[in-house]
Amino acid sequence: MPATGRDHVHTNKTTVIARYRAGETLKALAAEFGVSDAWLKKQLTRWDVPVRDVRAARILRAQQQRNQP
Repeated sequence: MPATGRDHVHTNKTTVIARYRAGETLKALAAEFGVSDAWLKKQLTRWDVPVRDVRAARILRAQQQRNQP
């Protein structure tokens, strides 16, 4: 039986957390792993990862764009 997106997230927990903390969006990660945004947000919360609100996400994206060459 093939692994589900949720299984894939759990298997790659460390990577998911690291990528989210590095600035990837919850939406992008959810799409890549084949899970819903809401489900991934719940997982991050369960793993004690602070989830960015919309304002914080916009600020982070703006900072990242300024740091690109």
